[in-house]
Amino acid sequence: MEDSAVETAMAQRYPWAAQQPRLLASPWWIGHIPFAFELIGRLRPRVIVELGTYSGSSFAAFCQALEAAGIDGRCFGVDLWEGDIHMGHFDDSLYRGIADYVAENHPRTGVLVRKEFNAASADFAEGSIDLLHIDGTHTYEAVSNDFHTWKAKLSNRSVVLFHDVNVTVENVGEPARKFGVRRFFDEVKSAYPHLEFAHCYGLGVLVTGPDVPSEVLDLVRSSNDAAFRQFFETRGEAVSQRFRDLNIEQPKHTPYGQAAGESAPPPEPPPPAAPLPLWRRAVRKLHRISRQWGGA
Repeated sequence: MEDSAVETAMAQRYPWAAQQPRLLASPWWIGHIPFAFELIGRLRPRVIVELGTYSGSSFAAFCQALEAAGIDGRCFGVDLWEGDIHMGHFDDSLYRGIADYVAENHPRTGVLVRKEFNAASADFAEGSIDLLHIDGTHTYEAVSNDFHTWKAKLSNRSVVLFHDVNVTVENVGEPARKFGVRRFFDEVKSAYPHLEFAHCYGLGVLVTGPDVPSEVLDLVRSSNDAAFRQFFETRGEAVSQRFRDLNIEQPKHTPYGQAAGESAPPPEPPPPAAPLPLWRRAVRKLHRISRQWGGA
């Protein structure tokens, strides 16, 4: 079968993946958005919980997918928006940016929970979460704690996503030595139906619920096909290219773990006017590109 015929067949088989994400705020997760759209369209989760929301690209995609599929569900983004050993310290503008975006675009679907992960778990009933996304601190100990702390909250039709299962010294350098997601995922995956992607730093998918829809198990079976992986990698790369075309400047965070008593560098003088939030700059640039394409 020719490449174009394979692409057409794949597009027909995975129609939810054709959606275009409305928010592209940071580069690290967005290559998995097409798969997230397809997964949510098939799983039809009533409750999604994301541990580690940062600037909100994955969270906004989850909200968008729920709404596009007509699912009466809620998406909870749990984060302190303070930083960690990988990303550094955050100032409050990061939280305000995604909070404003959710309030304006997903007021009925998205809920931000500004709590530490273990504390936030008490807010959810056992057996209530259909889709859990673990993307907080990426050490082995932190990922293990997140999975085991939230495991009892998972429903009998649940799926768990682990980002950064393919972070290596080769693709990110020395910081990869602090990442333990790959090790933890390898330890638990044999107990569940699972699949994984290598692109965009890797995504591990565990089908933890015994009663997931057959449409979700079909994704696991299909993942043995190279054409399946290539389809979602290609769709993901197209999203990543859109982000690169936007040329969105990423926030610069204060280095995490600064020695006690060590003075931070003096702040830069404030700009003459407050900058637009990251999400609004991304949306405006997408609109400009769309108008250029429309006039081409």
